[in-house]
Amino acid sequence: MNIYTSPTRASGNLLSGGEKPRLPMLATDGRSTEKRCLDEDCEAIPCSSLDMCKIYPKGPLLVLPERIYLYSEPTVKELLPFDVVINVAEETRDLQTQVPAIEYHHCRWEHDSNITMDLLSLTSIIHAAAAKREKILIHCQCGLSRSATLVIAYIMKYHHLGLRHAYDLLKSRADKISPPMGLVFQLMQWEVALNANTNVQAHEYRKLP
Repeated sequence: MNIYTSPTRASGNLLSGGEKPRLPMLATDGRSTEKRCLDEDCEAIPCSSLDMCKIYPKGPLLVLPERIYLYSEPTVKELLPFDVVINVAEETRDLQTQVPAIEYHHCRWEHDSNITMDLLSLTSIIHAAAAKREKILIHCQCGLSRSATLVIAYIMKYHHLGLRHAYDLLKSRADKISPPMGLVFQLMQWEVALNANTNVQAHEYRKLP
């Protein structure tokens, strides 16, 4: 099954047979999934209504030991300490021309975008930068949903964790993250694709003489 079929919008989020995927349990630290600090759909709460200083009070947050940071929309000054910046928000400013010495990627995701076609390339960029011990910033507008989704996808692929455990790991480092259900569905598809690839590699390995 090719899950990378539409480059623009996530339309339907259906598995084979027309079934909607069931969400995994995404609880952490014993907290209920019924109540969250934000609404289930992050896009329902505009970032302009949130106090950014309370989300990341100390600036970009180190969330993984390989120098990967998560943040809301940064200023040019806040970008300067980083080697690689990945901006995954449609509505944020593209600062590439203002930081020419930084490897800057702007992927114009909205909250309902189909992101699956970008996950392989973006996680590969992160992995390559991490292997060189470069300092990496991943951000969207709020730093809560789209950027968090990309970090979760990276953890799943390169830390070899399932969606639930990858989510819980990031939630333990950045407790306000809240990917909307549409992006969680796509992470479930990403998990299927990663598992399928692992199974193919194992099968090919067993065939070696």
